Amino acid sequence: MEIKAKCKADLNSVRALVHLGMFKKGSPKIHMIVWTIAYGVLAMLLIGENLLFGADSFLLLLLGLLVLIYLWVCFLYFLMPRIRYNAMANMKDTQNEYVFCEDFFKVSSANQVYQSQGQVDYSLLVCAYETSDYFFLYQTKNQVFMVDKSTVEGGTALDIRNKISATLEKKYILCKY
Repeated sequence: MEIKAKCKADLNSVRALVHLGMFKKGSPKIHMIVWTIAYGVLAMLLIGENLLFGADSFLLLLLGLLVLIYLWVCFLYFLMPRIRYNAMANMKDTQNEYVFCEDFFKVSSANQVYQSQGQVDYSLLVCAYETSDYFFLYQTKNQVFMVDKSTVEGGTALDIRNKISATLEKKYILCKY
């Protein structure tokens, strides 16, 4: 039985990939809210400590470091997906079509300047992540196939999960969002 799926390398799929890299198993939105609250509470404690007991250079340094770390996290969450998408150059908006078979999947990629076809055995995958919207199939540590679950035809996303997870076992990670 062949299961077909597609994915376009657009900003939404790149955003999902970047957020997966930041927050492996949990929901990126919930994690950002939790981190924002945690940074806010810590900042208020440091500011309150400075106001109540006088300015302490160490506490001011910690407050500055806290602000820098929070700005870095915001940069990674909000701006990095756009930067990664723009860095794709000719690969932007590439349409990938997948055919999932018993022991392998076929992938064909096409855009205005690039066209490719290939076949990948499930055993060659390094790991796989599944979110509520996508499958991320890592061929190497830095190369990933993105599969949009809403485009699955000829089967279900559960069928794809069963095929891949049977081979990858513990390397198949089901994200909670």
